[in-house]
Amino acid sequence: MTKAAEYELDEDNIFAAIGRKDADEFVARSELLDEVGDLIEKSGLTQHEVAKKLGIKQSKVSMLVNGHLSEFSGDILLHYLAILGFRLILKKISWIRVNCVKDAENRMKKTKKTFRIKS
Repeated sequence: MTKAAEYELDEDNIFAAIGRKDADEFVARSELLDEVGDLIEKSGLTQHEVAKKLGIKQSKVSMLVNGHLSEFSGDILLHYLAILGFRLILKKISWIRVNCVKDAENRMKKTKKTFRIKS
């Protein structure tokens, strides 16, 4: 029988909920990976055609489409997005906006949900 680990679920960051120190990076990478996967699926190209366009093996394209996060750095995902025609716009957020986000995060922490993961 397996033990069930108990975690508090932060609505925005499952990686933080399981105690990852680099949780914010994982969230950013997972969002980039989702975008790459969506662009590939919407392109109508075969995985072989996408692989040729990105300069990688078809098996790596399969990993992109299937969400294998540990296989890709943020830099390489941004590179793939650029090749696929995605344009990323970075915008500086004012300190007032950051404080509002932190306030919202603090409110969310008070309403965390608990879930179990079998290990």
